[in-house]
Amino acid sequence: MYAVSVSADIKDILYSTIDKIGRAKIRMEVIGEIERSEQSCNEILEKCKSRMGDQLDDESFGTLCEALLHFMLTASLLPSERKVNWKGAELDLVVPSLKMLSKSPEKALVIQIIKGNGDLTKIKHAQSVQPHDGNIWIVSAKRLEVDHKNYYLGSIQFPYSRIILDINAFLARKGDRGLKLLHGQ
Repeated sequence: MYAVSVSADIKDILYSTIDKIGRAKIRMEVIGEIERSEQSCNEILEKCKSRMGDQLDDESFGTLCEALLHFMLTASLLPSERKVNWKGAELDLVVPSLKMLSKSPEKALVIQIIKGNGDLTKIKHAQSVQPHDGNIWIVSAKRLEVDHKNYYLGSIQFPYSRIILDINAFLARKGDRGLKLLHGQ
């Protein structure tokens, strides 16, 4: 019960922060220039972290990052499926779709959000359905010793704030041009 309350509180803080900045403003900026997603993520995270203070443990941070990632994917119009179960594997996020993962796994990403040590089995779930290790990405509060891209706050190589840019670049490389189709290019 307490975890649900904390999770709801974190999402309330996130969405009130987004509303103060302006949902439409964020969407317009990110759709117009995907590179703005990094700045938006950083701004939103900093404001949420200052409001949450010492409440920001690994699980809270994971909840915040997951909710922010869902918002940014929607805002940037990047295709994804969330919270899917496939072949017995619970997957947090599949980009662009479960259908693509099934037909052409080399063209799909599986992104798992690790909120604590109990979630480490999610990595094995991803490995059971995504044969391409480079197409399994991990989001966590702190750096994990994993053989996959690990996005976390403070990372120089894979900073969390760059994940939308990296998803967009992945889709562009794999032939799903994502946002560019919207602009008629």
